[in-house]
Amino acid sequence: MFLTTLALLAVSNTANTVPEILPGEVSESLQRALVVPGARIVPLSWSGSKQCRIRNASVPRAVDGSGRVAVKFSGAGCSGWGWVRLEVWAETTVTTHTVRGGEALSGAIATVEREIHPGCMPFVAPAGAVALHSLPAGTVLDASDVGLTNIAVGEPIKVRFISGAVAIETQGRRTTCFRDHDCAVLSSGKHVEGHLDEDGRLIVEVPR
Repeated sequence: MFLTTLALLAVSNTANTVPEILPGEVSESLQRALVVPGARIVPLSWSGSKQCRIRNASVPRAVDGSGRVAVKFSGAGCSGWGWVRLEVWAETTVTTHTVRGGEALSGAIATVEREIHPGCMPFVAPAGAVALHSLPAGTVLDASDVGLTNIAVGEPIKVRFISGAVAIETQGRRTTCFRDHDCAVLSSGKHVEGHLDEDGRLIVEVPR
């Protein structure tokens, strides 16, 4: 916790120097390119021309985490490319102590601001979430770690197949799954994915 607080203080001190680091147009272009939900950018350095009074700036790729970002700029009688070295920070959920699979996360997690690196989107656990598998203390959560039912991985779960007005229900066992999906394995060994309803059943849509 001390290290987290120290890191946040360091970021706050860096953020105070933003007007001195980036021209306004460059800062605005980075914000438009930011694709991390709820995140903020902390610029560390700018290597663009100091002689050009920048009027327009654009970022050719999405900003999805900390790193070095190219910026195209232009002004009165000048144009070129510059580089911004920056950090991206956002709130995400971490475990405060070890949680076993199937246990409720309430009281075992905290939402903290962390630096976000490309390919690692922040995740804030929803109310009522439970662990889908064992989670050591200090685990940075993502959607594959939590669910909204207390049925743990490996335990029986009802699976309902729906095709139009026809519904067939069978039994399976909950299994791990890809991001933003819920999954089960049937007695045949077949893996299916769908979404959980409010009764804790796995709903699998079957095309007609």
